[in-house]
Amino acid sequence: MSRVRVMSAIAYDLASYEETGVADPILRVRGELPGRSEPFGVSRVYKGSQGMYEEVLVLADHDGVVIWESEPRVVELRGEMYEDLFRRVVRDRVEITSTDEHTLALYLDGQVAGRIPVFIEAPDSVQGSGVFLEAAEVALKKGSICWLTIPQKGGKPLTRPAWYVQQGTSLFVLKGETEQELPGLEHARSVTLTVKSKDVKATLGSIEADVRVVTDGDEFERIAGMGLGTRLNLRDGDAALQRWKDQCTLVELTPRN
Repeated sequence: MSRVRVMSAIAYDLASYEETGVADPILRVRGELPGRSEPFGVSRVYKGSQGMYEEVLVLADHDGVVIWESEPRVVELRGEMYEDLFRRVVRDRVEITSTDEHTLALYLDGQVAGRIPVFIEAPDSVQGSGVFLEAAEVALKKGSICWLTIPQKGGKPLTRPAWYVQQGTSLFVLKGETEQELPGLEHARSVTLTVKSKDVKATLGSIEADVRVVTDGDEFERIAGMGLGTRLNLRDGDAALQRWKDQCTLVELTPRN
């Protein structure tokens, strides 16, 4: 087929458009991220050879991972002399995990006619508003465990609870057979750190954290010594410090900005 050109296109929040008549070029998410998108519209103008075309819209996240694909629909173009406008309302609740720029690809008969940026707005999300680290630091001070999703060589990532020693936004985690099993943690470059709010008993959000194994003996003893006061149900009391030095690995987790 002759190439069809996308003359213009926009994805916009449907509620805002219905209220104001202005197409606000965002997909909106209510509540915390990850969350589901509110209904949105897609308007696009094609120019191409006369005929019927099967159209599919595909939404991908910042990493290029496809997170939504529309059902095929047929659009009819009038010919090269015309610019044909089409509108589609999407009520699927698409799961959005970040406010990074997304991409909507427009396919006609299996060929990409064009791509447009899609902007995400999550006004109620501490992650989306850029204050997640601050909120996470407060929540971690009140809690006793976090959740770590650890990459596994040759397998699916594992998610495990972990107790920690907190220093600002960084966490220090002791790993060992006599303490807590966190497979592959010391070999990972990064992990996903999920923080839960003790106050509302709900997930506050997740963030990538860089991994560093503590090899300095003085630093190990200083941080592990602080853990004596935070570890619940410590069966061997202060003697745990020597056990940790002999049998455990201390890992620092530093959330990325």
